[in-house]
Amino acid sequence: MGLLAIHYLRVRCIVGMHTHERKIEQDLLVDLDLDLDFEKAAKSDDIAHSIDYTLLAARLEDWIRKEKFQLIETLAERACVLICGEWPQISRCRITIKKPGAMPKARYAAVTCERRNGA
Repeated sequence: MGLLAIHYLRVRCIVGMHTHERKIEQDLLVDLDLDLDFEKAAKSDDIAHSIDYTLLAARLEDWIRKEKFQLIETLAERACVLICGEWPQISRCRITIKKPGAMPKARYAAVTCERRNGA
């Protein structure tokens, strides 16, 4: 078993529930931790036995931009469902969504969601 991690993926999108947030894109930072079996990939040195994390990140970014979520909680929950559904070889998906512009006196507000595939 192994851990594939993508951290600080910057996604510029419409997100938020306030009127001003619905008009202008802002940055989110996305952290992904994905558990999957690396054994076949390690033996073959072939991406076909793993996950192309560049394609996964692009798919996630496009999806987030299209959906225009109001709540980062909704985004995190649905992102886990999306990832587990499209990549069944992932046994666990943990995603953290950080919203840097959420609070003037904080670095960011964040939520974390975790799903096990098949659960």
